[in-house]
Amino acid sequence: MEVSEQELVRRLLARDPAALEAVIDRYGSCVHELASRVLAGIASQEDVEECVSDAFVAAWHKIEAFDPGRGSLKTWLYILAKYTALDYRRKLGARPGQEKLESELRSAEDVEEAVLQRLESEDILRLLDTLDRVDRVIFFRKYMFYESLEVIAQSLGLTRKAVENRLRRGRMALRQRMSPEMKEGWS
Repeated sequence: MEVSEQELVRRLLARDPAALEAVIDRYGSCVHELASRVLAGIASQEDVEECVSDAFVAAWHKIEAFDPGRGSLKTWLYILAKYTALDYRRKLGARPGQEKLESELRSAEDVEEAVLQRLESEDILRLLDTLDRVDRVIFFRKYMFYESLEVIAQSLGLTRKAVENRLRRGRMALRQRMSPEMKEGWS
């Protein structure tokens, strides 16, 4: 019988090491995939493994910061893993392949950069919740999990162009729904 996320959180808060093992068993492969994509081309397999371990250690130490009202445990873990991997990326410095990712990020529209930098913010999560389910899935897979447009399209049974169009429309919708205060703080 699989333990619910709420029960896992309760046990993590009680500092039950078996709960951490259960979380790693349940989400370890997905967190590993995410870290591998963020660190692709600049990190060794050992670096990726260390990054994944550090993400789960961070979850253990920061479990009090988890707010189920803002999202699932899985999403929270992915956010921790993403930022842990980005920190590793910075620490590892410029290596072959890094130029491509940096070029893609520099050429992204301002709202894309804002979402990548502030995905943890409650306002952005609320804005993303206003997108329809498919657009929200595409947005998360592209900008949080670094999946390629081809992989996203294939897994959802869409064309690459359809995914590109949905991302563009999603960015436009997010821009329109931003409060003036949010727009002011974002370049």
